Amino acid sequence: MKRSFRWKTWLRVGGTLALVGFLAARLNWTELAQAITHLSPMAFWGSVGVFLMAQFVSTVRWRQLALDAQLHAGLDRFGVWYAAGMFCNLVLPTSVGGDVVRTWYLAQQADGPLDGRTRRAATSVLLDRGTGLMVLIALAGVASILCPVALTPQVTWFLYAVLACTALGLAIGLTSSGFIGRKVPKLAPLISQAWDFARKPGLVASSLALSVLVQVASVVQVGLIGKGLGLDVPWAVYGCVVPLVTLLTLLPLSVSGMGLREAGYAALLAGFGVTAPQAVALSLLGFAATSLVALLGLPVIIWGGWPRVGTDSGTHSAQAANESAEHLKTEKIEGISA
Repeated sequence: MKRSFRWKTWLRVGGTLALVGFLAARLNWTELAQAITHLSPMAFWGSVGVFLMAQFVSTVRWRQLALDAQLHAGLDRFGVWYAAGMFCNLVLPTSVGGDVVRTWYLAQQADGPLDGRTRRAATSVLLDRGTGLMVLIALAGVASILCPVALTPQVTWFLYAVLACTALGLAIGLTSSGFIGRKVPKLAPLISQAWDFARKPGLVASSLALSVLVQVASVVQVGLIGKGLGLDVPWAVYGCVVPLVTLLTLLPLSVSGMGLREAGYAALLAGFGVTAPQAVALSLLGFAATSLVALLGLPVIIWGGWPRVGTDSGTHSAQAANESAEHLKTEKIEGISA
């Protein structure tokens, strides 16, 4: 497992270097510097503020899912754990490192029944991610309908491919969940908990509503920087492009989506009067804004440390830690301790 993690890490690092090198060799650095220096400071700090508010809403969404799973803690503690997850998503060479950290904290430090707590913690994180992902994709579709200008072929076909894959994935998941549960018994409790969530319309509605706020905020965050750079791009175009680029960065090809993000904005905004240096500036400044907020999790890691087996911060013991390791191995979630 450790060897596999190391190989994946080196592949991501190699992919990052290749992508960044490819872009760097073709980029007009003078135009990039000019674009960045022309940014309005108010627009940048407004973007930081919007992203910070979005993370608060995300914390509220995750907490209500965890409470439904009988894992209890105050909003302040969930905020601390969420901040730690944000920081790990920023610095770890994996797209799920922050999710593993959130699951770990919740499983060991929240109050609630010991039985199956790691499974319930993991499911709350997966549902948190899943509802956000569904709304992100839906937002791109709605924005494409409301867009006042014609979308370019690159955006249109990328969006069609995403919508088709999403529909196919949902169809397979809805029709084959029982089969998957029988073939992989350890997944059966997870699937059962997900179906329990789907049978609670109030919880589903509130989770989706909070997800709408989060994803609209992510578009506004990037759009504010675009406006601060003087880009004449309609908001609906950002509503299409930002979700698509976000999905692109989930591909396990680079560290923290570096290179993929810049290439995505350059390719998808090229048909809307945005030059490659401007698109790269938009990407870098947007990443800088999110990174500043993610750094809030650094004190949690420094002073709080990782959850420890046998601490008094939670009500559990080595059982929770062992269950956590086994569950994460079963789910094939990439390790963070290698």
